[in-house]
Amino acid sequence: MAEQDELVFGAPAGTVSAAAAMAAAEYEDDAEKQIEVITAAWKAKLEAQTKEYMKAAALAEAGVTELEATPVGTAGYQWWNLYVAGPVQAIAPGGPFLPHKIIKHGERAWILCVLWRNPVPIFGVGPSAAVLMGPYTYSVNFESGNLTNWVNGPDFGPITGTFGPGFVNAFWVELINIPAPPEGKPHLYEINVTVDLTTTPGVPFAGYSTWVFDPDTELPFLGLPGVGPQWQHDIPVRVLVYKE
Repeated sequence: MAEQDELVFGAPAGTVSAAAAMAAAEYEDDAEKQIEVITAAWKAKLEAQTKEYMKAAALAEAGVTELEATPVGTAGYQWWNLYVAGPVQAIAPGGPFLPHKIIKHGERAWILCVLWRNPVPIFGVGPSAAVLMGPYTYSVNFESGNLTNWVNGPDFGPITGTFGPGFVNAFWVELINIPAPPEGKPHLYEINVTVDLTTTPGVPFAGYSTWVFDPDTELPFLGLPGVGPQWQHDIPVRVLVYKE
């Protein structure tokens, strides 16, 4: 669970959760500042993990150890990826409360995103994907659908920008303009996150988030095992919006 509870309150010091708890105490009345601190902490964590990956890749290239993702060529080389976490809410006295996937209409909630580019050289030497993609521009879209009524839901964003230096671009988007559901019938939304490069035509890169971090904890129930916060593969973000 060490890697899985990085975005959960109550995790060990030095994790994203610790940063979130500290932000909640320091910026009690500033929800946006709390989310900014959480996003920055997640970015720092991924940068640290990537540096360890770079060290392992360099050793593997030198034949010191084995690494499945050894960058011996473009085959199997992961150029970039998009990761998503949430929904996340800033914690304040009197609410909101966990779980974050169930949100009262009018409460503020966010989705955190990271665009990652591989800093390891493509052929073991020379430029990496992070360097080659640095000048490229991107557009990240957050597309929702109302599963309760089976209709199109509000979209959030887009977030646009240029990759620039480094290998991690972290940001967040607020879930706004969600219609109020009828009292007694909460609405379930599904949110998919897609990304497209908007650079000069000829760069065939587009994708969507296949890894989503679910920050909730499901307690054991009637013999069923508890499930902690975890990375989930190939599913969208889901959020239930209710009205008091």
